[in-house]
Amino acid sequence: MSHRVAFFASRFAAAAILFALAACGGGGSGGGGFIPGEPGADLLNYRMSTAVIDQDDNPTSLVTSTRPVTLEVTVLEDTRAGAPASGVLVTAQAQFVEILPANGQARTDSDGIARFEIQAGATLGADTVTVTAEAPRGPVSVDTVVDVQAAGLSIGYFEGNSFINGEIGLSAENLPFRGSSVLTVTIVDEQGEAVSTVEEVRFRSVCSNAGRATFREFDDEGSGSSSLTVEAPNGLASVEYRAGSCEAEDVITARLLGNGREATANVTIADRDANFIGFIRSEPSEGEEGSDRTIIAIKGTGGPGRTEIATVTFEVLEESVALGEDEPGPGDPAYLNNPARRPLSGIPVSFELTSSLGDTTLLNTSAVSDADGLVSVELRSGNVATSTRIVASFEAQSSNGTLRPQSVLSNQIVIGTGLPDQNSISLSTEFFNVPRAADVDGVEVAITVRMADKFNNPVADGTSAIFTTEYGAIDSSCLTGQSNGARYQRLRDTEAPLRGTCTVLWISQAPRLPTFNSDRVQTIADDGSFSCGVLNSTFGGPCPQDLGAIRGLRSTVLVTAEGEEFFVDANGNGLYDRGEAFENLPEAFLDHNEDGVYTPTEGPKCGSPSTAENCRLAGAEEEFIDANGDGVYSLNVDPNTGEGVYNGSLCPAQGDGIYCSRDLVNVRADLVLTLSSSPNNLFTRLVRRSGGTGSTVSTARNGNSYDLHIADFYNNAPGAGTTIEFETTGDCGILPEEPVIVPNRGGARGAFTTSFLVQFTGGEEAPDPNNPDQTITVFENGQILVTATDPDSDNGVIIASFGCQAGS
Repeated sequence: MSHRVAFFASRFAAAAILFALAACGGGGSGGGGFIPGEPGADLLNYRMSTAVIDQDDNPTSLVTSTRPVTLEVTVLEDTRAGAPASGVLVTAQAQFVEILPANGQARTDSDGIARFEIQAGATLGADTVTVTAEAPRGPVSVDTVVDVQAAGLSIGYFEGNSFINGEIGLSAENLPFRGSSVLTVTIVDEQGEAVSTVEEVRFRSVCSNAGRATFREFDDEGSGSSSLTVEAPNGLASVEYRAGSCEAEDVITARLLGNGREATANVTIADRDANFIGFIRSEPSEGEEGSDRTIIAIKGTGGPGRTEIATVTFEVLEESVALGEDEPGPGDPAYLNNPARRPLSGIPVSFELTSSLGDTTLLNTSAVSDADGLVSVELRSGNVATSTRIVASFEAQSSNGTLRPQSVLSNQIVIGTGLPDQNSISLSTEFFNVPRAADVDGVEVAITVRMADKFNNPVADGTSAIFTTEYGAIDSSCLTGQSNGARYQRLRDTEAPLRGTCTVLWISQAPRLPTFNSDRVQTIADDGSFSCGVLNSTFGGPCPQDLGAIRGLRSTVLVTAEGEEFFVDANGNGLYDRGEAFENLPEAFLDHNEDGVYTPTEGPKCGSPSTAENCRLAGAEEEFIDANGDGVYSLNVDPNTGEGVYNGSLCPAQGDGIYCSRDLVNVRADLVLTLSSSPNNLFTRLVRRSGGTGSTVSTARNGNSYDLHIADFYNNAPGAGTTIEFETTGDCGILPEEPVIVPNRGGARGAFTTSFLVQFTGGEEAPDPNNPDQTITVFENGQILVTATDPDSDNGVIIASFGCQAGS
């Protein structure tokens, strides 16, 4: 139900407060609430509220083509009594819904209520209805939001090809204490077909409303929530129900938010003293105590560190174990020694999968618990990337001696390649423009690689990432999910990285410039070859655009890993098929001149403003990674046809060596670090923006706007986090006055630019020499001092000083 109340606010509110204070205040005569001269003080005001009512007189916000609603607008006098205001003209307006009467106007009845019918328009979604009443004191408005949805949707689940309306599909309906079940619902249209739109479904239950059960999405590692709203793309929604401390029976409800229709399910939960089955661990494990998800390789793609089999272990107990806050949980070896844990041996347990897509199979469908109450099952991956869980169940004995099945879910088991593909590798850094790295050895920058496989699941833990750098020094490697670079661990942090990632440390040191052709490095010197096209300038100084190759103090960092090429799985079978589009990868190389190709054989391709010769010289020291060991740079193509083939683990056996190859390649990513100079090695150029001159100046004048370009000798911006501050003397002032922080520039080229406006303030009155009877304001000229402060220092350095004159 939507309610809104609006009050007309004005200075009369202040008058009312003063009246109350005078009536209650200390001393003086009473009745001091009248403020003389207050215009309109005797005019009446209204207050309004709204209510949206469906055809059954129930509050709602939902409108469909078959179920219009009534909008009731209540108008009361804004007095202490709040009497209904009858005969008041109320106007209703909206963007999408249709309003009756068609003119959008109605008058209030004797109860102060005006009514409108709201009908669904052609547009679905939320719409705001604004109602306005004309009070004697002025108009009063209030907004009400209604939700327009399509009619006729149903919620239930499919059992085979049959749609069971109004019921929730369950992976298990008899649960152990603190057990769980997968809930599945499907939304269908009037023809019984799953909808193609994205609907929203809210799950809750009797126990969850009491805080004794929860729902969570499958990628949620937390404890879940008592009410969970999820999207249902293509009409399908699945969540996990967790029984928590709920016992006996729970009624679960799934509500379709679009039209309010519901599906329900009943689950029976064992008492605390009933037999218990629980999930212990899975191997290979990811996450704390093996309780998080497991990732295994697609069938036929396994290798070192990438098994195709998962082993999942459950426990059978006389009753569940209530763990203290600091006690070890399942998955921790110490948990088995908990004296409160009473295992049951010799209990037959059966297993099944929640999904067997792609021929994912269980190697054993049953097992018997051992002396520790443990029972294990092995899962072999199929040939399609997917995720599944194992349901373990057994016949439990209730407190009254009857038998009933109990079941529990394993953690999520993800099936993927575990190998990085070229589409899913990225490189990031703390700083792109590294403060002081041009002048100081030992400046540290953390660089992180992130890798995922073809299906964008994190790569297998222990995947090796190899690093090399053009300038400075860098950790040689790191292992995803296991260990960061050696220097990073020694100087920063020894904690293991997150899955799919690892971090190394780049450190400033020699080299910083090319060994050969260093005399061709572009600088801001006025040496006759300088050109800054954007400023139409041929004399030296910082330039806001790239000066071209050879660029000084810019270091390319390259990371490679053994992986596979990206392809488009057009038929969705999880394998590469002949003719499917793929990205052919040549051998990886360190791209010194940033032109995207291995320049010694494939370049140069720098483009403007670099000359072809300078681009060639800038790439002359590039080196490649000779993956095939033939001693020459390879484009990874057939020399006879000039065409490549897909390289990767998803090349099927029948295609290997024919239209694809299972040989892996180096996936790669790179970024460019700028070795920024210290503040005392920075230069500036002041350019007038206003007046259409765009010219370099040494004096700023009142009322004009200026660009200040800041760079080092190689036209590189100051380091990220450098503070640029302005100080003025005399009556000179600039806007904005706040310091400027140099941003992390993401590898951008050229000088850093900040802009300001000169505006004189203060001044003194003096006779106008041209008119002795009048006065003029005389300003004192001054200076603008520019200071740069390194992010790791408190001491700024003056990098520029400009005159500041009042005359324009």
